[in-house]
Amino acid sequence: MSLKKIFIIVLTLFNCFVAQAQNSKAEFVQKGKHVLDLFIANQFDSIAAEFNAEQQAYNSAAAIASNYTPTTTTYGNIQSYRLGGFTDNKSQVLVEFVCKTVYSMELLFQLTFMSSSKKLVMFTVREAFKVYAIPAYADASLYNEQNITFAADSTMPLRGILTSPATIAKAPLVIIIPAAGPTDMDGIFASKPYKDISVGLASNGIAVFRYNKRSLNYGFNIMQYKLNGTQYTPELDVLFDLYAAIDLLKQNPHVDSNKIYLLGHGEGAYLAPYVASQKSIIKGIVMLGANANHPLEMMNDQNDYLVKILPHKKHDFDEIKERSKIVLKHKVKENTSYTILPYDLQASYWLWINEYDQIKVAKKLSIPVFIMQGGRDYQVDEKNFFVWQKKLRKKKNASFKLYPKMNHIMHEGEGESTYSEYSIMRHIPFEVINDMQNWLHQN
Repeated sequence: MSLKKIFIIVLTLFNCFVAQAQNSKAEFVQKGKHVLDLFIANQFDSIAAEFNAEQQAYNSAAAIASNYTPTTTTYGNIQSYRLGGFTDNKSQVLVEFVCKTVYSMELLFQLTFMSSSKKLVMFTVREAFKVYAIPAYADASLYNEQNITFAADSTMPLRGILTSPATIAKAPLVIIIPAAGPTDMDGIFASKPYKDISVGLASNGIAVFRYNKRSLNYGFNIMQYKLNGTQYTPELDVLFDLYAAIDLLKQNPHVDSNKIYLLGHGEGAYLAPYVASQKSIIKGIVMLGANANHPLEMMNDQNDYLVKILPHKKHDFDEIKERSKIVLKHKVKENTSYTILPYDLQASYWLWINEYDQIKVAKKLSIPVFIMQGGRDYQVDEKNFFVWQKKLRKKKNASFKLYPKMNHIMHEGEGESTYSEYSIMRHIPFEVINDMQNWLHQN
């Protein structure tokens, strides 16, 4: 049999599998809508009949009513709803709906079904301002999510999620490079900014991949690097894993390998020009909250801001500033102990940083670059944005936008920004998502 025929057979089988998966999703979503309509109509006897045999003993009509009606008494009856999420865990399927009540409150309604019998096993209703529910500009019926495992080091596999448009065979892809520290695929915070970006763009024809960083899952291994003398750099921290993800995703059947872009946030934005310079497959980069100077100068600026709010941390901030001088004055050597360096990071890390000039690298790029900045961002303040604007002003491939009211995770607010803002449940405004998708479609 020829390779061409084998390829056609494999492609046919894959398309059949995708069609079955989509049919299964549609079937469970329809089932979820049916059950939710029963709740709205207060048909608790009919809801009880939807439960599997094991759960019916605990979910009588009276029990269901007693669990459900206090919510509608407080927040009003459900007036409308939209699909908020779909998760297939093999043995069970979770279908989520974002419901709007007559009092204009949003509730997250979650229904869990057995995969085999399609019988209901559990329902929960929660206030959307307390838990994550997809933003109004996203539509869960327009995208699918796929769990992907990848690894630069086979002993430390990482998990990510590919959110891809349901109606596009091969979509443009954006890979999110996360911010500094042990950042998860959603962006650490309860408000899940990276998920907002993923579902927002995927609802408009652009696939997005987000993933857990190595430092999140394997912090102990990274600590061991110090003890065994392993050279630790941003490559080992971020870049090698990112390269592995790029190499895997360019082969994914849902991805147009000719249209792969990066969206870096914070440290991810700082490193994005370097990645683009190393990977010719990258066709453009979005830089969200990108520092234009040395990372330690940025951190010192950040700490100078924070000490006004947290005066009891002044001693710690002063110590970091003193340690920073060793790096900023280029006095760090290969054998300099991490115990006297900023954040206890090895000398190899800071030597790599001192060699990297993000603006110099960005100037050499011919691909489109979009720099987005929050005016209330205290972690990477707007001075950095103006430096980028000045240094790249002659680059026709560079675009810029400043959002005066937004902070580091692109949430709106008033007055001085603080870290406590990040714990408030809110979404990235549609303006930001719309600017991203328009720039991507144009490029």
